[in-house]
Amino acid sequence: MAPILPKTKQRVLQYLKDYIDQHGYAPTLTEIAKHLGVSALSTVHEHLQFLSDRGFIERSEGEERGIVLKSKWHALGQALARSVSVPIVGAIAAGSPIEAIEQRDATLAVPEELVRGKNAYVLKVRGDSMIESFIADGDYVVVEKTDFARDGDTIVALLDDGTATLKKMFKKRNFVRLQPANRQYQPIDVKSVVIQGKVLGVIRRY
Repeated sequence: MAPILPKTKQRVLQYLKDYIDQHGYAPTLTEIAKHLGVSALSTVHEHLQFLSDRGFIERSEGEERGIVLKSKWHALGQALARSVSVPIVGAIAAGSPIEAIEQRDATLAVPEELVRGKNAYVLKVRGDSMIESFIADGDYVVVEKTDFARDGDTIVALLDDGTATLKKMFKKRNFVRLQPANRQYQPIDVKSVVIQGKVLGVIRRY
């Protein structure tokens, strides 16, 4: 999956592309700052250093307009062109259960084909109990809002005490097993569970 950048970094990259397409050379730090509505050039420098460190741009030291877009930008641009904004509604534990959160405070661009026709939301992962399913602490999981899941699906499980956790679900004869994907964690066995959604995909921000 192509990397998804924070919104401000996306704005900087898009501005660089549009400016270079129009003028044939890159904008100055002052022009970028004006576009972003910030006064400190150090803020612009931090954004550019972030993008440079991750291979989106190349900078020539000592040249005021020495910024070149690298090929990684094109992969991101294609992904964003086929993306939709999905609300980030809070955090979910991939470890010990934590308090359930429902707060639509931000959005994340996700591939359109992942969520097409689905009622989806995004949760930030806290903990490492799902690392063997390639879901790490700090990742974002894209979740379909549904109360139905099959054995083996990774679900957002709301427990009787009001806490929520991210685990694989397996229905047993007399209980439901919430299985971590990390050998250091023990499964959680419960009599019943409220399914708040099942995971469609994972996004790791750069």
